[in-house]
Amino acid sequence: MRKTVLTAAVLALCACSQQGEEAAADAQTAEPADPVQTGTSALAGDDAAGDYEVTWADGTVTTTRINADGTYVDLMDGTETARGTWEVRDNRNCLTPEGGAELCWTDSPPAPDGSWTATAEDGTTVTVTRRAAAPDG
Repeated sequence: MRKTVLTAAVLALCACSQQGEEAAADAQTAEPADPVQTGTSALAGDDAAGDYEVTWADGTVTTTRINADGTYVDLMDGTETARGTWEVRDNRNCLTPEGGAELCWTDSPPAPDGSWTATAEDGTTVTVTRRAAAPDG
């Protein structure tokens, strides 16, 4: 369960990085948009792939690696704990671990440091931060 939540949190993190109050204000004054384009999830963009640090309520830190092909891997201390598929649906990041049940996350607006809070359908909350890309080499 924690693995699924971790992954979902990472996806939620992605979602949070692109949402904000300006988007809500624009949505009220703009013409109706295509539902696919109205998502608040950063994973809906072309640059969602990457590593996300997920901090749990008890202080545990895990990593979710989002892949451009719609798959993800959860890691704890460098060891894989779960893998599965992800998608953005209804403005939420939904992750489905191999052999497990889907869990969808809703993101808060990003904090000044770029982190955000992801809240799962079951009420679990985590703080997500996108990791900087490692230099090639």
